[in-house]
Amino acid sequence: MLYQLEVLEVRHIADLALDARMVRDRLLETVPEKGLGKPALARGDRDPAAGGSLDAVPRTQPAFVALLRAIEVLPRDIRENLWVVARIGRGDAAIEDRDATIRSAKTLKEDEIAADLMGDHDLHIHLRKGLYDLGETSLPVDEH
Repeated sequence: MLYQLEVLEVRHIADLALDARMVRDRLLETVPEKGLGKPALARGDRDPAAGGSLDAVPRTQPAFVALLRAIEVLPRDIRENLWVVARIGRGDAAIEDRDATIRSAKTLKEDEIAADLMGDHDLHIHLRKGLYDLGETSLPVDEH
């Protein structure tokens, strides 16, 4: 179980990640499909900007800076729990394997945890889903 403070921190990071994702999406809306380096799809998903990471957000954008700063100021143990919640929300780890996932988090360097979290373009979804899977909250309606 996560402590209430940790749940609040995870929700806060999820909110900041959503802000960064929205900035990223706005920036990529003006890029032509051929500029994204992927061929146009004949069928299916027509949003080539839907994939990728938050790397498309310039590091000087306030939303990106706020998210990175919020992750960096977290104490190591809460940052590890944040990483674990995101992994569970992505489906990379099962709740039953939470202890093993926590041990994996402890082997990562500070910058590796931050880079993994910042590289997840759907971090806001994965954090909320991870909290839900852990029984810490009800699953909110997607805000965008």
